[in-house]
Amino acid sequence: MGDFIAKYGIFAGVGVFLLGAAISRGVPLVVRYVRQRRRGVPTLPLAIQPRDVEVIPLWFEVSLNQQIPDVRVWVQVVNCLRVELRLGEVTATYCHINQGPPLENIPAGEYRIPPRQSWQVMCRRTLLDAETKVLLALPWSEQFTAALNVRVRGAAGKQTISLDPGGFNIRGWITGLPSHPSIKRAPTT
Repeated sequence: MGDFIAKYGIFAGVGVFLLGAAISRGVPLVVRYVRQRRRGVPTLPLAIQPRDVEVIPLWFEVSLNQQIPDVRVWVQVVNCLRVELRLGEVTATYCHINQGPPLENIPAGEYRIPPRQSWQVMCRRTLLDAETKVLLALPWSEQFTAALNVRVRGAAGKQTISLDPGGFNIRGWITGLPSHPSIKRAPTT
């Protein structure tokens, strides 16, 4: 063995430095990993931990041209668990469209989402007269944006699910605005 080391100069010059650096860097990483496994600490950083349930905002629609104006918000609820997810409450708690009024507490029904699947959930409610008046005063636009907060409550097996994700930015439409360019107005004289 000594002849092999002497022949190829493994421990000579730069080789000694590289071997020392590899050992000094690698050993603490291995020791830290083993200690975490013994304590039961998750090995993935918190930012990459898999979630049980996720909420993905899709779009919103406000219909002002109906007999009873309403707002609808669509979200995708993703069940990452191996058991069925029973949602007792999915509510868009806050939806503030551009310069319009904040629309609060837009509920959805109860849903059952199979394991490792996702489901589109529609939250819907009628608009109050004051909300309708303010929305009718908005200038027409191809597309609107809104700030959105959602609340999800339910259960998966014996595990209780409670999410309050917020800070979403969502795009959508308002139909029936009187300022739409296709609406012809009588000339003022």
